[in-house]
Amino acid sequence: MVYSTARERDDNDYPFALEAFRHWAVAFFPERQDSDSSGDLAFHYAISNRSPDISLRSPRSPHGSAGLFHASCIFRQEADSLSKRNYEQKTLILVSHHEFPSFFHRLVREITSKDVISNPDALMAACTQIAQWPAPLIGKQTLPFLGSLVDLNIAPHKSLPLQGLQLSSTAASKDTSPTIYAYQPTASWDKIIRYFPSLWDIYKAFEKIMLSESVVVLAKNPQVCSEVISALVDLCRPVPYAGHCRPYIIMQSEFFSSNLERGPHRSFIVGITNPFLLKRLMALLGKASPPYILYLRDGHTATPLKADKEAQQKRSNNELPGSPVPHPHAKSYIKPDLAFLASLDEMMANNNDSSLSPTIRRHFSLIAAQFLAPFNRYFATLMSSVVTSPGGNLNYHNFSESDFMANLARHGSSVPFKGNSAIARHRSRDALYSAFCRSASFYSWLEMKLSLEKEASAGLLGS
Repeated sequence: MVYSTARERDDNDYPFALEAFRHWAVAFFPERQDSDSSGDLAFHYAISNRSPDISLRSPRSPHGSAGLFHASCIFRQEADSLSKRNYEQKTLILVSHHEFPSFFHRLVREITSKDVISNPDALMAACTQIAQWPAPLIGKQTLPFLGSLVDLNIAPHKSLPLQGLQLSSTAASKDTSPTIYAYQPTASWDKIIRYFPSLWDIYKAFEKIMLSESVVVLAKNPQVCSEVISALVDLCRPVPYAGHCRPYIIMQSEFFSSNLERGPHRSFIVGITNPFLLKRLMALLGKASPPYILYLRDGHTATPLKADKEAQQKRSNNELPGSPVPHPHAKSYIKPDLAFLASLDEMMANNNDSSLSPTIRRHFSLIAAQFLAPFNRYFATLMSSVVTSPGGNLNYHNFSESDFMANLARHGSSVPFKGNSAIARHRSRDALYSAFCRSASFYSWLEMKLSLEKEASAGLLGS
């Protein structure tokens, strides 16, 4: 099932290459499945466009990817008396060049919630309604779908923070379906936090992704992989992740041939369920800087404050018996807020799960804002005194890392840094800011900042 905007496509059949269909047929069946889970698996996936005759045009904002498909999947084992195993494994896939995973998950769940995956009537009805939808636009759209109305809100940029976070005073009533934000995380933190090795690992992953360094998430099923990656990328907003983001990859994925065959030329964050795939990934990286590996737990118990290093190394060894993948030490600079972590521990102990997601997202959104404040302060000093006309580009003088670091030394930063003394904390601060200035994250954030300022100046962002 392929979703494409109705006003951006031809009426002809989609000329997908046979190779693309074969790859999808393999890619969307999980390599590994948690035996404790008997329900549907919902996950998302990114794959290169292997159909040269397909032109992924997106002339207006929000712009879809020109060479990448985003797929949302529902995997299910359905009873089938004609099969030798008395069941069949089936997957429903919704593919688009727009990255709206939460919205697309809502659609595929709606299609499959009342019947089998392969119900032709439900699929025909869904495709007919989707074909009549208008092209996506920035802002809110109300779309009819299978007897109900779905409210979709598309932000001016996918890296704007706290998308989809509903305040209690404005939460939707039981009779009203809440608005879905196109770029909101696919899962709330109350669903995924118990898979983390420790609460401290959230801070470590936050720093790695904020610097656009490579991260590998190893879990027992693709749903957990993709949900954790979606949540971690969201934590760093408004800093866009500048590397390759693949929420779930398999052994046959084109990610290896296109990105790692001749050595990594760009950082990545990938979700993996096959431990031997992790071994292959580490071998391809060779002497390159190793990624930060997040070994997720089974999720049955509350997440400890700090991970037991011996137990963590034993778990990684068990994943690859006889050939363990090393667990490198992850250098970090931001000091974890012990009061915040204690509040998370208390919420889990008291089963107050509904407060976990807004608390975590607001906390790290605040850290990201505090981290970027010195940059905004410095760029204000670089702004030209010449007033631009509406829609014109704001003029900034050239950025200088040395001048910025001098400005940072004079005015400081509100982010709490590690260190037992003021000098040690200043060293941690300078190390993190220097690494950010030299990372791809800085340029992706600056590009977003300048583009949004230009659109705001032209009055394109609305009120």
